[in-house]
Amino acid sequence: MLQSMERTPHLHPFDRYAPYTDLPALLAASDRPLRKSMRVNTLKSSIPAFLAWAERRKWEVTPVPWCPEAFFIERVDREEALGKDLLHLLGHTYMQEAASMLPVALLDPKPGETVLDMSAAPGSKTTQIAGRMQGKAASAKATVAGGVIVANDVQEKRLWTLKSSLHRLGVTNVVVTKKVGQWFSKNMTERFDRVLCDAPCTAQGTARKDSDALTYCSLENIGKMARLQRELLESAVNAAKVGGTIVYSTCTLTPEENEEVVRSILNKYIDQLEIVDPRSIGADAWGLGKAIEDSMLVQEKALGVDSPIPLLRLWPQTYDTEGFFAAVLRKRAPTRAPIELDWEPYEEKPLPRSRQREIAGVLEERYGVAFVQEGELLLERGDQLLLSTGEVGGFGLPVHDYSLGLPFARRLDSNRVRLSQEVATLRGAGATKNALTLNDADLNTLLHGGDPMCAGELRGDVLLLYRDLCVGSSLAQEGKLRNRLPRWMVAKA
Repeated sequence: MLQSMERTPHLHPFDRYAPYTDLPALLAASDRPLRKSMRVNTLKSSIPAFLAWAERRKWEVTPVPWCPEAFFIERVDREEALGKDLLHLLGHTYMQEAASMLPVALLDPKPGETVLDMSAAPGSKTTQIAGRMQGKAASAKATVAGGVIVANDVQEKRLWTLKSSLHRLGVTNVVVTKKVGQWFSKNMTERFDRVLCDAPCTAQGTARKDSDALTYCSLENIGKMARLQRELLESAVNAAKVGGTIVYSTCTLTPEENEEVVRSILNKYIDQLEIVDPRSIGADAWGLGKAIEDSMLVQEKALGVDSPIPLLRLWPQTYDTEGFFAAVLRKRAPTRAPIELDWEPYEEKPLPRSRQREIAGVLEERYGVAFVQEGELLLERGDQLLLSTGEVGGFGLPVHDYSLGLPFARRLDSNRVRLSQEVATLRGAGATKNALTLNDADLNTLLHGGDPMCAGELRGDVLLLYRDLCVGSSLAQEGKLRNRLPRWMVAKA
């Protein structure tokens, strides 16, 4: 049936979906703007703290059913973009489309596991994984690192965006790699408890926010993408441990890139893979029963399948989101034999333990709060000190990493270091010494590139607090706070 549909000329790329969805509703939904949605970064904040902030901002928030730390946002006053909100600038929240939060909900990563995000940029799903893996400690501002994330992408520009997201949100337990996704099949066979394969696609489901999304969805392009997706999903399967979970997802609507890719991999590894019913993970509780029915209907009518399997298809009109697709697989048996490889040393080198303790102690003494927690370690790369975890430090790679760790401090000389913006905003809110509480006017001055006034007796590096947040650090000098906020932060404010 799919082939005969392909031979029929259409005026709109979505016309081919008329046999198995409400076409007028699909077209109408694709022309409507997306609802804004925002995820709370639990590495830095908490849901109650976000809800209190939203109430002060007079936002109307509605929970995203499949992501308890995320909310749809409605506002009367839309003069300021949500991306310029202070919580977002400081990495306490992340602007993310609700449908794209579904793959990590299905992946369900746990503390202590090893997870591969095969196509990680721009970082929305990697940071969501990190939040799920790093359990909350007693303090609302403290986190306990758990497990290792390998976040991979292949394009340099996208890798910089990925790193920026990881740093802004305060992720410490991640290694970034620069490889094609197929590389993991042979070189990291059976290394991961969970693998997310959020595959490149024709992106038809993003039409609500990108008017060009339907430009590149010819049948030729669909076929090319489907071939690539099968290669990537097979690599994800090989990289997963026996007993491990693989989530495959796309933001497109074509059966060729979605249901057909999954079924082809299941057919190839009929004895080694099994489908996981999303209802066993929580799909019914999330109100996604219709998404499973919609995928089954596509399998029956588009692919001619007599016994459809439970996959998830989100049409834009069904849940008022982007169009999206997701499937969950479990690996029951080996799919290829691992080969023995030598581990390459990380580009970042651990500091001697005595030096780590010394630096951590000096900073804690100065600010009255700990910036290095149990299980973490400091590394150096040039004059930059980085914060990572012992688990990451012990995780071997058969290739040099692209980067790892969170910027921690910059070495000023052999004895002094200056705390980074990233670590200040992650753990500085609990500072009890050498910290200055800003009023609204001071904060506004800083966010617009100015240098607020301060008491003349205040000297040296200080942390800047606002409400229950740390917005960064400054140099107090001659009655002024020298502005050290990142340029991008000042430009966005």
